[in-house]
Amino acid sequence: MLPGYQLFAYLLFGVLSLLGLLLLLLRTPYGGGLRRAVDRTLRAISPGGGAAWLDWRLVLLVAGLGYALTVAFDVAIGLYRCHGTGPSDILALAASGRAFWSGGNPFTVPNCGSSIEVPYGLAAVLVDALGSLGGPVGITALWGGIALLLVPLVWTLGGPDRRYVLLFVAVSPLYVPLVATQIDGASNALVPVTVLLALYLARRREPLAAAVGGFLATGRFPALFPLLGAAGRMRRRWAFAGVAIAVFLAVTAATYAVWGRAFFDPVFLSQAGRRSFSLNLYGVLIQQHLLPAGYAVAAGQAALTVLLVVAVFFRSRTALGAAAITLAGVALVTQFLSYSILVSLVPVALLGARPRWWLWAIGIVGTVNYDFAYSYAAVQEGQWLPYDVLGIVLTVLLVGLFWDLWRSELGAATAPGPTPTA
Repeated sequence: MLPGYQLFAYLLFGVLSLLGLLLLLLRTPYGGGLRRAVDRTLRAISPGGGAAWLDWRLVLLVAGLGYALTVAFDVAIGLYRCHGTGPSDILALAASGRAFWSGGNPFTVPNCGSSIEVPYGLAAVLVDALGSLGGPVGITALWGGIALLLVPLVWTLGGPDRRYVLLFVAVSPLYVPLVATQIDGASNALVPVTVLLALYLARRREPLAAAVGGFLATGRFPALFPLLGAAGRMRRRWAFAGVAIAVFLAVTAATYAVWGRAFFDPVFLSQAGRRSFSLNLYGVLIQQHLLPAGYAVAAGQAALTVLLVVAVFFRSRTALGAAAITLAGVALVTQFLSYSILVSLVPVALLGARPRWWLWAIGIVGTVNYDFAYSYAAVQEGQWLPYDVLGIVLTVLLVGLFWDLWRSELGAATAPGPTPTA
């Protein structure tokens, strides 16, 4: 029998998935009855008979409360302590922060009787350093605060339909449940925060946006790719791309000057060749031992990513679309797609109805693949077939999302001129 907290987690996942489906159906030709029912409900609970009371502050409060309650529960059941199941990611990040303050190596730290790599660059290490002042709870609180920044950013960039878009993001399995139940989910939220924050700042000062984006991308280096793709729709495209690359390389070089290969190997080489598991098709190939040894596959993936960035830089219609299609492409070609990395797809929700359908399906399949097919059926029971099947399904969904974005963003030649966040 499953523990009570797992049953609650599965119930919450089911409820959020149904709410997401409801929101999607409301915007279809078949949602007339649902729209009328929702209107009646809103008139019953709201004096004004509308949804004007639903803004980003309320969503932020609810999401923050949900995150805080999850953290309190995890502390109560001893999740922030070492167990016989292996290393603890939260304790690893806390140890990384303490190593930074003491002048040690924050990229390989002792953890629950062994050592563990922390494959994140300087921006992430600085967050860990600040969070470590409060111990594991401080780490969780700080990364959770960064993840919650997605709420005002989605609201600001969501356009006239911001209430609907924000509500869809809030109920997505790829947001609050992911970042609240996994510290990797909260820390990987740095990628969509980096992208959306840079697009927001670009409305005012493009050089500042590029510098901030380039620095934050050192925390999760794949975040640099959507920034460079989006640069093609800035007013000064080459300056934006140049500043982002220069800041990223300068911070990386300074980090290498201090820690050398102790930094470079875990953050870049180990991640490029990581083959522990993957929720996309590469997971099936890894399980069947069909990938060639060495870095040949990673080199091919890097080449495809560069080609994609070049294509969206020159031909994309919008900066947000360029960033989203790059994020989808990276998720499709990476040979290590973990559940927590899927949070980087959140900006896709801002691009319209069809991408949101794909995102909803990806959230459901990715969650079931990780929580059940991989973590339980494969790892605990030795049954790998569900993991292989769902890995193929998730890949098909990512291809569908990528193709939809490709058609909308690169399907026709675009007129010159900047559209920073349109």
